Amino acid sequence: MDSPLLELHHHVSTNRKIFLYFLLLFVASNVIGLAVRGGINFGILKGAERYNDGKTDNKGQVIESEIGVVATDDVRCSAVGVSMLKIGGHAVDAAVAAALCIGVVLQASSGIGGGSFMVVKSSSSSNAQAFDMRETAPIAASQNMYQDNPEAKYLGALSMGVPGELAGLHAAWLKYGRLPWKTLFQPAIELAKNGFVVSPALRNFIASSENKIMSDPGLRNIYAPNGVLLREGEICRNAELGQTLEIVAEEGIRTFYNGTIDAMVVNVMGYTIYGMPPPSSGTLGLSLVLNILDSYGSLDAAKGNLDYPAPDT
Repeated sequence: MDSPLLELHHHVSTNRKIFLYFLLLFVASNVIGLAVRGGINFGILKGAERYNDGKTDNKGQVIESEIGVVATDDVRCSAVGVSMLKIGGHAVDAAVAAALCIGVVLQASSGIGGGSFMVVKSSSSSNAQAFDMRETAPIAASQNMYQDNPEAKYLGALSMGVPGELAGLHAAWLKYGRLPWKTLFQPAIELAKNGFVVSPALRNFIASSENKIMSDPGLRNIYAPNGVLLREGEICRNAELGQTLEIVAEEGIRTFYNGTIDAMVVNVMGYTIYGMPPPSSGTLGLSLVLNILDSYGSLDAAKGNLDYPAPDT
């Protein structure tokens, strides 16, 4: 259901040329940044080869594009999002495909068993739409359901809400998507069934969750298929997740669950920042960071390492 936009105006001086030099990713379950020149209502893209333009400096990789940018927790999923744009997909198509990819290669960050948020803004309109995909409590949930089993808050089926990610992604796709629903699933399905290289981030999750993984047959089959935890650079497969994604891609989500929609607009630093209302903390955090940057007067003055200096040795 669409909700009225909550608009907060906060104007600050911009007497110097300001470069918006940041891309802040707040991950409740998954975060995808999409910046599209001319709004999100483009069709078949021209100059798609320019998507991969980039340069590297001592601070990391800088991606430049006149058309669109996709940023995720994993470079493979960023590439998946870009691939959707290259074949004429809408920004939301790219976001959905990239989110599904993250749910395969980095399940600790996101996945169809959890929830998420999405904000969509078109330059042709002053409105933005926010999709609240967070989990909801099961219908049989009660206030005292954990009274005799406190660990059930964190382990097992009772620790989970009703997943909202797929329903929300589907709702966003129904309104904005241009590509077939099942097309968005294909990269994630292939990664899950054929296998993918364990990244450093996934390896850290595996190592920190050893006891839980080894005590759970399902997790052990994925992350320790030979009785030993997978290491960075090894191949991880999740065939059952791949099969689940195939079913959803072909049959839709009608029997799975449903989602909700909300919206908010915040003005900061002379720019309009579009973000999620509560329960997400992303917009509040972004506003805080921008107000800190504004105190410098110029972003040039804010460059450099903000860490404490290393002690003399």
